[in-house]
Amino acid sequence: MKNHKFLWIYLLALVIGVTSCEGDLTEEEQEQGQTSCPELSFKQDGKTLIADFEGIENLETYEWYVDDQLVETETTSNDNQRDNTLDLKDYNPGTYKVCIKTETPDCPNGTEFCKEITISETEGESCPTLKYTREGDNLIADFEGIDTIKFYAWQITGGPLGNETIIENEGADFEGDDKYSLANLQSGTYTICLISESPTCTQAEPFCKEIEVRNNTNPLCPKLSFITEGSLLFANFPGINSLDSYEWRVDGQVVETESLQNQDRDNSLDLSSYQPGTYSVCLFAETPDCPNGIEYCADVIIPEPVQVDCSVFDVIYASFGTNEYVGVKVTSLGIDRNSVVWKINGNQVNHTSFTGNILILKDHLTQAGRYEICYKGETSSCGTVEKCINIDFQNL
Repeated sequence: MKNHKFLWIYLLALVIGVTSCEGDLTEEEQEQGQTSCPELSFKQDGKTLIADFEGIENLETYEWYVDDQLVETETTSNDNQRDNTLDLKDYNPGTYKVCIKTETPDCPNGTEFCKEITISETEGESCPTLKYTREGDNLIADFEGIDTIKFYAWQITGGPLGNETIIENEGADFEGDDKYSLANLQSGTYTICLISESPTCTQAEPFCKEIEVRNNTNPLCPKLSFITEGSLLFANFPGINSLDSYEWRVDGQVVETESLQNQDRDNSLDLSSYQPGTYSVCLFAETPDCPNGIEYCADVIIPEPVQVDCSVFDVIYASFGTNEYVGVKVTSLGIDRNSVVWKINGNQVNHTSFTGNILILKDHLTQAGRYEICYKGETSSCGTVEKCINIDFQNL
């Protein structure tokens, strides 16, 4: 009788153990049933949320929830309205719990992805401040955020185009180079604008300028150009020493004529007296072989004045083409032209540049060799500045 009692106790314990194991397996089976759920996600662009996850194009339906309230259903049965985005522009400032949820035959218990989204009190349209500058035959877009903006465009009207408008798209979505070439435009005056719009900026303020194009395909015209160093511009192009004359123009006005007949020709233009701003500076020349003339233009920016650091004063040697100079590297110290003294090997020489801050070496030296060049001047910011350097004159 005792053996039967022990047998029933053993069988009861075995049944309880099996039942416990079956419960564990059922939980695993339920977890395994969810392994085919899509991995939902979305990203934020200003006040627009964009669903962005693998397989989204094959997912028949999913839903947007804000603070546990269903606000929008995305379904493939209505392709004309499905845009995989949620617009929060009408929501008041605050923090919201935003979720996307879905159920599929392979994911019967559903899955979700949630994120807290904050709408700032001051948040509004985030528009770039568009801007471009000119450099020869190219216009170059240059504004804050240009590396991340998805879309902006060049818009060209006027001139020989008549009623036609040229649009050239730029930005990350179009893999542009942030430049517009004027080489393919006919000669004339055009209105050229930068325009942009995005989900976070329905319409940025356009940036427009009147651009004069003087395209000349005559191969006998000189290839004009200049380089900029601070507020000082140097004409620098092949054949400059044989070109009888050319003009410097600032915002369309002739400000200086460089002529071989003038002893003070220094092939430079000093803009240190100009107010802060952006100026269109051009070189213009006509020759018997180039009777219609040719020009080279670039935008030059004169920055707002900053606190003067007198330690940056320096005297340097430079060569441009066949011209050799010694010049003051920093011309923003308020140097009095009449106080400037140049010396070569201890002997004072007369400078011929407009500001006195450049010494044209070929005006004083005829033999290659090593020379000591000294500069001294009075400034409004730093008192007396002076320095001597040794240079190797090459007599180019």
